[in-house]
Amino acid sequence: MVRLEPELLDKLDFERYSRQLGLIHVEGQLKLLSSTVAVVGLGGLGSIAAYYLAASGVGRLILVDRDEVEVNNLNRQLLYTKKDVGKPKALAAASVLSRLNPDIEVVPIADEVDWSLARKLSREADIIVDSLDNWKTRLYLDRAAWLEGKPLVHAAAEGLYGQATTVKRGYTGCLACLAPSDIDRAGCQAILGPTVGLLGSIEAMEVIKLATGIGEPLFNKLLVVDARTYRVDEIRLAPMDCDECWKRVSDRLQDVF
Repeated sequence: MVRLEPELLDKLDFERYSRQLGLIHVEGQLKLLSSTVAVVGLGGLGSIAAYYLAASGVGRLILVDRDEVEVNNLNRQLLYTKKDVGKPKALAAASVLSRLNPDIEVVPIADEVDWSLARKLSREADIIVDSLDNWKTRLYLDRAAWLEGKPLVHAAAEGLYGQATTVKRGYTGCLACLAPSDIDRAGCQAILGPTVGLLGSIEAMEVIKLATGIGEPLFNKLLVVDARTYRVDEIRLAPMDCDECWKRVSDRLQDVF
């Protein structure tokens, strides 16, 4: 994480963060304020994760999404309202979150994530949040974060189901170990808004735990949520040969290998 600077104390709004200071204390809050987090994908998952991270006081948020707000987003992507339809999601989200917490820096990037941008994000950010709906882009982020030794917080959701995990070189296997055989499969087609609310909140919690050092991240665990029955399963992930995992997907990511 970024080295703590004494002047960060001047930015610490004790009243704003009073309810969480009892859990993460001043040191933890300063770690949040000194952190840079990239949220990639500002749909249902990312809009919830980014909102909580801005509210909690992450000092620098990089928001990445190439899409524009559409009417069919509004049932679950709670950063946006009807007046945002047609606007780039990254810019609309940055406007909302800058008003929510004017003391943090919010950087919008309204571009598609390719290998070059994935590398740039992995170098700038302390933690990367995968809130995407397609595996090919996830694997760009996974590989870039892996090479830089940065943690990647992953979640995916569809219908009333979702999953979450966190990967980091030296602690876990890579996300490619979990990738389906067809990484070009279409993303989520049907979903209820609260499903992404649950998983986006888990992503935000993972970031806060990683940044502050409280609790246990989802290292080597896949959390599977079934909102239909309120069943939550924790699947232990056995160590795998990540080189072999990357070979399996390398033909679809030729610009990486």
